[in-house]
Amino acid sequence: MDRRGDDITAEGWDRDDETEAEIQNKAALFSLGNSLTLSRLVFLPFIIAGIALHIGWLAAAGMAVSLVTDLLDGRVSRLMGTASQFGRNLDSTVDFVLLNSLFIALFAAGRMYWYQFAVVYTALLLTLLLQLITSSVMRSGEVIVTRIGKPAGALEYVYLLFLIVREVLTRSRAVEVLGWALFYAVALTIAVYVAECIFKLRRLI
Repeated sequence: MDRRGDDITAEGWDRDDETEAEIQNKAALFSLGNSLTLSRLVFLPFIIAGIALHIGWLAAAGMAVSLVTDLLDGRVSRLMGTASQFGRNLDSTVDFVLLNSLFIALFAAGRMYWYQFAVVYTALLLTLLLQLITSSVMRSGEVIVTRIGKPAGALEYVYLLFLIVREVLTRSRAVEVLGWALFYAVALTIAVYVAECIFKLRRLI
């Protein structure tokens, strides 16, 4: 019995399935949620300009819009059924770029002392080092998870938001005390994060 017709039909179905999968992947790639994530990179230069040129309202407004997109992108992706691992990785990467670019801008503009920036930059370098070693020694898809990583990142984000909002606040003793309290909280969590990273790196190397 000649089954060539059945084989051709099966191949056609496979191609249709592959084509449909490709369309779905492209739809997820260019989804509204991912567009919201990428929009933070559009607002980043405006925030930096506001910091550098002492235009506090511009920096604060740009940061406020970026924060809104950060809160909405994941929810929009889930509601539209376009959530994907690519979207999650994109969100983390954009947040990493935004966070550290603004800390560098704040330091360059004289809004942070050198030792404050050194604490934050240490976390940046360790995160990059951990990712580099992870990609070279771990199997594909595996990642190293630190217990203090997320709390440290969240505190850094809160501290960054405070520094940006401070651009439009009237200087007062209360604002100064709050700023130092946030910095010490960030420094403490980063110190624990550094210790945890060193411990995990020693086990890998």
